[in-house]
Amino acid sequence: MARSKFYFPGSRKPNFSKIKRVSYDDYWTERGFQMRSKLMEREVIFFDWITRGSTVLDVGCGTSRLLFELKAQKQCRVAGADISPLVVASLQQAGIDAFVANIEDSAFQLIDHYDYIICSETIEHLSQPEELIAKLKAAADYLVLSVPNSAFYRYRLGLMFRGRFFTQWMSHPSEHLRYWSHTDFLDWLSAMGLTVVTFKASNGFELKDIWPNMFGHQICYLAKTNR
Repeated sequence: MARSKFYFPGSRKPNFSKIKRVSYDDYWTERGFQMRSKLMEREVIFFDWITRGSTVLDVGCGTSRLLFELKAQKQCRVAGADISPLVVASLQQAGIDAFVANIEDSAFQLIDHYDYIICSETIEHLSQPEELIAKLKAAADYLVLSVPNSAFYRYRLGLMFRGRFFTQWMSHPSEHLRYWSHTDFLDWLSAMGLTVVTFKASNGFELKDIWPNMFGHQICYLAKTNR
């Protein structure tokens, strides 16, 4: 049966009988760690925001195609960082500079400066994203971020009528540790000393551009670091 256009994996009933410890190499081995064939919805937004010829780092890049397209179409100087050596090797084979990095490690630091640092669908997996943002904003002019919107209307309805909290995880509930509504996230960015230049919901219901806090599912943010 075809899924409704309003279906989102994060709203499913959780299966607690299949919880297993997260291993990113196992995750990518099972899922496949070759570069994706096209940009995701949020990556199309990122691509439009990033200026031609810029220096760009994608932190927690996974198998995203974004760096490849920025390099090929906008002549950007790009690099990727990921915790999985399998992902890094795959990016390097595609001609993308990449390095292994554990962004939760207190020793993680960036030496180089970038025009843009991308951190997409990543910080909700961290217990202390504030520490990462402090390191990233010291090394960039702009941060390009995206997070799931916890105030999305399907999550609200699911809690109201089904009595279930949205899961937003696939293998283990510790995958998502931090939750923001769109309104919360704007306040959080301000508290982090970032100035929001623009934001856009990459998917959701038709009214997402008018009322993103209710109808935006994943929301993208372009923020100036005020360096």
